[in-house]
Amino acid sequence: MNKKMFNRYALTLLLGATACIMPSSMKAADKAADEECSKDILLSYFPKIFVEEALGRYNVPKDQWEAIEKELAEKDKNVIKTVEAKAEKMNPNPLKDPQQRQAAVKLFRETLLDSFSTVLKAHGFTDDKQIQAMLDDIQQQKAKRFAKCMSSMQKGQQAGGSQDDSDEDDDNG
Repeated sequence: MNKKMFNRYALTLLLGATACIMPSSMKAADKAADEECSKDILLSYFPKIFVEEALGRYNVPKDQWEAIEKELAEKDKNVIKTVEAKAEKMNPNPLKDPQQRQAAVKLFRETLLDSFSTVLKAHGFTDDKQIQAMLDDIQQQKAKRFAKCMSSMQKGQQAGGSQDDSDEDDDNG
């Protein structure tokens, strides 16, 4: 169980880092930026809040959102298993060879796109470029949130550390 959680976390971080590097012309919504840094949001591949932003941005009818979100939540549960199964068939296995990091990222990205496409195509969306753009949008929102959360954590640690130092100085003086 711990290995699976670690793998999921490692792949999520890898995807987040990759998404940060990808060129972006889109901006994260203020609503998304204000949300807390919950584990559910950071570890999900298709977080509801980001999916809703993307669906709205790409004019997906609101009456389809709930069904799409539900199906993506189900797909989310199998992403790691699917990536691991595909990786096992590859030689070398990109998940076990650090020199194959780019292949691992590509495999992960393809798996996410396949899952996302399957759901959207089931709802009548056939434009592959639009589906790709929607997934990019979700990943960019997620990467920005991750970066913001990391920054907030670092600032919180720095603030906590400086308070501890000033307390020690007060006690000694």
